[in-house]
Amino acid sequence: MYSTLIVDDEKDQQDHLASMLGEHFPQYKILDICSSVDEATSKIGALNPQLVFLDVMLPPKTGFDFLGGLKKIDFEVIFATSYEKFALDAIKLSAVDYLLKPFGLDDLNPALDKFEKRITEKSSLNHLDLLLQNIKTSTADKMRVALPTLSGFVFVQLADVIRCQSDDMYTTFFFADKSKLMVSRSMKDCEELLSEYGFFRTHTSHMINMRYLKEYIRGDGGQVKLTDGSVVDVSRRRKDDFLKVINRL
Repeated sequence: MYSTLIVDDEKDQQDHLASMLGEHFPQYKILDICSSVDEATSKIGALNPQLVFLDVMLPPKTGFDFLGGLKKIDFEVIFATSYEKFALDAIKLSAVDYLLKPFGLDDLNPALDKFEKRITEKSSLNHLDLLLQNIKTSTADKMRVALPTLSGFVFVQLADVIRCQSDDMYTTFFFADKSKLMVSRSMKDCEELLSEYGFFRTHTSHMINMRYLKEYIRGDGGQVKLTDGSVVDVSRRRKDDFLKVINRL
């Protein structure tokens, strides 16, 4: 059994989630349902849940206020939000799951699968601390990302990543200190996470951190040289967009 707390200020959403869990996921025991940050804060210690379904907007406060006010976070979180862009970049970068309202079984099931996998692997809960740091961070230089590996997560600063190179469902990250790390994410996933933070996908298999760009070599698609000496192809299809980015630098 997985002990579960629901924190949401909308009664219909409370009932909807509780009904889905009760009917389709009986292994999740709902300890309580809270409607505000203050209520959840007052009960969390005594309830000691393994999983919290947390609404992002809990007027006059937010789910991040709830997490930030706790001395210790020893539970997993699945966020729920009606706002597609509200803090989702920070949530993704921190490897935290979220559900976009209105959600159904097709959305809930994979989120619970990820939760159970993290519990089975006893993955570190440091990604929640990372989430709070990223929420407060305004520049990409200080942003950190949780990279999923076979053993858990490795936490790195985006500014230290020079480039990424994919191999099917795995991607290798290359760092400024000459080290590298293979993670269990596709290039598509990495592009979704990093494209807003100064990274550009030059090729199906390559993405670069533009701050490390040293030279562009013209050609059919062309090539780029990075400050670490690596050379990366630019595909013909991405060339025009790449040149537009260069002209904005």
